[in-house]
Amino acid sequence: MSTTRYLEKALLEDPLASGKMAFVSGPRQCGKTTLAEKLLEGQQCLGNYFSWDDEAFQRLWVKAPSELLTKLSLPGDSAPLVVLDELHKYRKWKNSLKGFYDLHKKKVHLLVTGSARLDTYRKSGDSLVGRYIPYRLHPFTYGESFQIKPPPQGSWELPAGFQAQFDYKSLLELGGFPEPLLGGNAGKAVRWWRLYREQIVRQDLRDLRAFRDMQLISTLVSLLLEKVGGGFSFGSLQEDLSLSFATVRDWITALESVFMCFLIRPYSKRIQGSLKKEPKVYFYNWAAVSSVGARLENLVACHLLKSVHAWTDAAMGEFDLFYIRDKMKREVDFCVTKNGKPWLLVEAKNSSKALSPALVDYTELLSPEFSIQLREPGAPLKAQLTTTGKKILQMGVDRFLAVLN
Repeated sequence: MSTTRYLEKALLEDPLASGKMAFVSGPRQCGKTTLAEKLLEGQQCLGNYFSWDDEAFQRLWVKAPSELLTKLSLPGDSAPLVVLDELHKYRKWKNSLKGFYDLHKKKVHLLVTGSARLDTYRKSGDSLVGRYIPYRLHPFTYGESFQIKPPPQGSWELPAGFQAQFDYKSLLELGGFPEPLLGGNAGKAVRWWRLYREQIVRQDLRDLRAFRDMQLISTLVSLLLEKVGGGFSFGSLQEDLSLSFATVRDWITALESVFMCFLIRPYSKRIQGSLKKEPKVYFYNWAAVSSVGARLENLVACHLLKSVHAWTDAAMGEFDLFYIRDKMKREVDFCVTKNGKPWLLVEAKNSSKALSPALVDYTELLSPEFSIQLREPGAPLKAQLTTTGKKILQMGVDRFLAVLN
């Protein structure tokens, strides 16, 4: 398996080449540290990795950030790369980082990584706007490549010479996080998830905010896992947990912030009778979902979100991920918009050879560039026309995922 992650080239050629800071956020244990070390190794300055979890670095940074320059490896005459990991755990991280960057931006290149969204910690302090470019790293996927693949244009063709780095069945059952996937053992993958979940709930959420009832938050995670793929209301969770609406909403927002799960919301423009407030929830570790059908839908959601983030972060357009459902219960699993307009519709649950009526209806209404119904792995590519001449593609889920990042 290649050790080159898909963001490496973009980071080197975009923020780091332009003299701005590169911010890389993403789920814990998805490969951010490995990515950072690979970039440092390429510039022969492996010693320039600093983590907030290291007390010596904490003391140095709090006392005098500029003293960090005396600790750096300096390969050649060029400005060295410096990695600051989990710096957002420091209450005054934005102020201190802004000051360090403004003073030394010509002396070093900065890569800042974190396992929580780096805009979550909105403490008082100066803005970093204009000084950094954000990227989001995701776990491994079926179409994993050594660089960001651009959005398909005109057709949904496999990349030339494509060969999957991971077996589709293993990816579906073990998830995309490096440790369980590369370990290849279902029992160990279950153990990994238990420990990972405990660490997120009991450590990362505490770093985010002083939450009190961690056991109840863990129960919320269990309830959300049962709702993957289906719409849910905050009100129903409020009743299940005997909590206020605001508390449930805040807890789910926090779980999103530490990359435990993510919500997608209904697309409602031009759709009469659209549901506007009922989100769907998915987990970055789709292997934690027990229902096979819901796990498949979650896997597709993660692949789409990864591409949406990669294309947007790399300035290939403004992409967003939604789903469609109206009051008549017509639903399309996913709707990807490009610059605000429907670009891709995907139906993931329907295993029938017959086209989904809802997919047909919304293809005719919204006229996306691509409309795709997924079938079992290995199913051939087939194009069908609606009564108004709009094209809908049917293909195996593996072929669809191979084109994505």
